[in-house]
Amino acid sequence: MKTGIKKLDKLLGEVPEGSVILIETVGTLGEEIAASMLQTNKEKAVAFVTPQLKEEFEKRFNLRKIGMVVLGGDIYQEELYKISHILRNVPEGSSVGFFLLHPLLVFQSSSIVFRLFSELVMIVQEKKAVMVVLLDKRLINSKSLAVFEDYATHVIDIIEEVNEFKITRGLRIKKSPGGGTDFYEFDIINGEVIIGNPIT
Repeated sequence: MKTGIKKLDKLLGEVPEGSVILIETVGTLGEEIAASMLQTNKEKAVAFVTPQLKEEFEKRFNLRKIGMVVLGGDIYQEELYKISHILRNVPEGSSVGFFLLHPLLVFQSSSIVFRLFSELVMIVQEKKAVMVVLLDKRLINSKSLAVFEDYATHVIDIIEEVNEFKITRGLRIKKSPGGGTDFYEFDIINGEVIIGNPIT
């Protein structure tokens, strides 16, 4: 699977069927990466999103033709069993799934959300699909985060540091079959993901 972002594809290496890409982020950073992946694979993509993200994907990224399941609309955060049921029953050939973990962490404990995550990972492996998961790392402690990382095949780590009036963003591959990388300059300009030089 390709992300649609050349530099990121090069850093990630091959993403075979059955892979789970965990994007550890701050706030909404990383949504553009997920949108690019969905756009690149839109014929076979399904996304589990909040109502706000559905609207953003449709208006900002023109992602109207992918299947979307709305958390808080089609299913509610308390109905976690329905999420795995829906994923098990996505049409054959749907190979890229996008899932937003942090809305669930607001309502459920990290252990409950992890049980769901581990079940979704098994479904993805059975279906030989690829799942992209976005997680706001501010909502979880480092020990719990490590457990999520253990189940992912690839981990993309996005950081943002604010020093007085200067914002520095970075991206690294924290985990992949080909190994990790150093941090690279990371920015979003007019909705486009820019990955620059290594940060020294």
